[in-house]
Amino acid sequence: MIWNFILYQLYGLAFFTIGVAILSRDTRLSELGIARILWLVAVFGIIHGFHEWLELLEQLYPDVISPGFSLFRLLLVSSSFLFLLFFGIFLNIISLQGDQALNTTPKVAKIIIGIAATALILLAISIDLKGGTDINVRRMVAFPGGLLSGIGLIFYSRTVKPFSKKVAANFIFAGVFMICYAVFTGIIPSDYVIPGFDIQIIMLRGGCAFLIMFFTIKALSVFSLEQRKLIDEQLQRFAQSEKLTSMGILAAGIAHEINNPLTNASLNLEMLKDLVSGEERVDRKLESIDRNIMRASTIAKELLHFSREKETSCESLNINEVIRSSYNLIKNQQLSSIITLQLSKTPDIMGIPYKLEEVFINLMMNSIDACEEGDFIEIETFQRSNQVIVEITDTGHGIDADHIMQVFDPFFTTKEIGKGTGLGLSVCYNIIKQHRGDISLVSSEHGGAVVTITFPVAENYE
Repeated sequence: MIWNFILYQLYGLAFFTIGVAILSRDTRLSELGIARILWLVAVFGIIHGFHEWLELLEQLYPDVISPGFSLFRLLLVSSSFLFLLFFGIFLNIISLQGDQALNTTPKVAKIIIGIAATALILLAISIDLKGGTDINVRRMVAFPGGLLSGIGLIFYSRTVKPFSKKVAANFIFAGVFMICYAVFTGIIPSDYVIPGFDIQIIMLRGGCAFLIMFFTIKALSVFSLEQRKLIDEQLQRFAQSEKLTSMGILAAGIAHEINNPLTNASLNLEMLKDLVSGEERVDRKLESIDRNIMRASTIAKELLHFSREKETSCESLNINEVIRSSYNLIKNQQLSSIITLQLSKTPDIMGIPYKLEEVFINLMMNSIDACEEGDFIEIETFQRSNQVIVEITDTGHGIDADHIMQVFDPFFTTKEIGKGTGLGLSVCYNIIKQHRGDISLVSSEHGGAVVTITFPVAENYE
């Protein structure tokens, strides 16, 4: 009896600890899909741990346990397994379709899943009420719930692998032991004793519970790694913003200083053409001088644009309309046909249309310059929480990892000399920041690049 007492105490404590460990984690800023559904496991763990302690109480004092107590325990264990079933279903959806799958899943589908799962648990409870056991609840709800949860954890390890291979391994182990727990709890009766070893199945359940707790708590470290990565990115962006602010002030002074002599040189060149033109060799030299003056003038104008912080009143607009308008302006460009628009319905944002058009034209042209025949460019819009996201993905030649952190620096360009000033992305960065948004560029899994632009929805614009 003493061993049963210790076993049930630890058994219940393991699940209770899982619930407390999850609820103590701050996952509000996490972009991982599992963060939105972990509370289901927490509720399962707390309720199920409490149930195991009630089962111990029933074994210690069988004479004083009333039918009402047994009914309460049945409802308690049923509700715990229902939460586990929901977690398993939703986790597999996320694992198969991505972290944002639940945001895009139709409400009708979620309602159908909820009704079906609830109907299943009610059917199992009604059958068990007649027999006075919980065997059908375990077979019909606990087993599929634990099985789906275990499979989901194993599949989701692929998502967290970029953060840490050790964390991914913890997800796999937690999933494996969750599957074992599903078999020991849902398939094998509670009074079963393993032949030849004289081991009660409850001992294997307790062992699985402890191992699930151990690997789940270790797996939760993924949120700490994610927050650390987020902080590093924010520090880098802050440093980038400070650097661009200083460059903007410097650029404005340089642009004003060189504009006047350039204008004077251009006027004198026109006068010189009238005096000495006519000889082919001289005309070529004059044209070369004219081209270089125009190029210097273009750089000066872009410097002024980059440094300008002229406030223009924002208006409510739909980002999809701005993207379509920008695409129409460049659709006569070579290779523009490889651009496809995947524009979802999104709420309005606050912005300046012509400035945002400049951003998207610049980004589309950059992607086109990086692509060849057979490549593709996809522009996708969607909503995430209170933000509107625009992703531009291409399969072009991409950007070296060493250059990723420099792409928004003024005058940085990977294009050949004479084909770019290196100010385009700096201007885009400045415009997006004026719209209280954010822009980032990473290498694409297709070998190209992915530009992600984030805007606050109009109602959250301050």
